[in-house]
Amino acid sequence: MSGLLSRELLVVGGKGGVGKTTIAAALGLLGSREGRATAMVEMTGSGSLVGLFGEDGPRYDGVEVRPGLHAFSVSARQAVEEYLIRQLRFRLLYDLVFGNRFIAPFMNAVMGLSDLISLGKVMDLGWEVDEGGRRRFDLLIVDAPATGHGLTMLRSPRAMMDVARGGPLYQNAKLVDDLLSDGERAALVLVTLPEELPVNETLEMAQAVRDGGWIRLAAVVVNGVPLAPFDPPLEEAYRAFLDDPRSRLTGEAGLALREAERLVIRRRRAEAQIARLRRELDVPLVEVPLLPASALGPDALGEVVALLGEAS
Repeated sequence: MSGLLSRELLVVGGKGGVGKTTIAAALGLLGSREGRATAMVEMTGSGSLVGLFGEDGPRYDGVEVRPGLHAFSVSARQAVEEYLIRQLRFRLLYDLVFGNRFIAPFMNAVMGLSDLISLGKVMDLGWEVDEGGRRRFDLLIVDAPATGHGLTMLRSPRAMMDVARGGPLYQNAKLVDDLLSDGERAALVLVTLPEELPVNETLEMAQAVRDGGWIRLAAVVVNGVPLAPFDPPLEEAYRAFLDDPRSRLTGEAGLALREAERLVIRRRRAEAQIARLRRELDVPLVEVPLLPASALGPDALGEVVALLGEAS
């Protein structure tokens, strides 16, 4: 992950439920601790990213959750409303056109308007300057929607360029595409669990991004990796013990043995999926161990931050 945080934009993607938001938050903390003014932008509008820092969400206008670290929760509807009112100048016209329940889905489906404008909102944050004329944020971290929608979002600038062919929408789309496709300025970090279905989706998304050329895949974070219950020498002794018919214990000892066996099997399955990723993807992999729910509060992302910091 060398140089990952030196970019202007990191997009964190992956299947729903794999811990994208946690990894995005950890990357944000790492960026701010390295002295980069960082904005984390959640694209689903749910407020869960802000909530990781103990704040009530969602926060479309953003909130400073730590010194030098801001969190924003962007919904497509809010981003489109802000953009079009700024362009059209009249709220009444916006309400008449885009408040119409028949027109709004058509605009989104045909033109990918909401995805593009949501990305444009991220770029707006990147262009903001302070009173001294300096950029307000050095690093933008986007917590993208789940795999399918995430891919659609990444495709949206070129899709709009194909449709518009010119004019303001084309120019805006090209600005977003120029940033996303510049591997020195932007990169994708995929998050997965060490399980077959999430790994399948990760490999599919990596292939789609590679074929499309919308953004460069820079790293994969394997989240929730189960720890080995034994060191290798102890595991060999444990296996030998199980192979001995005299080891058929009952009661609490038997329950403990069965639990240990379950953990060994789970760890081996995880190792097999991680090996798949290493074979098929030529990018750095970072393994984040399975952490208890209590380790994911506002002040307890330290272990994840430390692991990502070592890898970066």
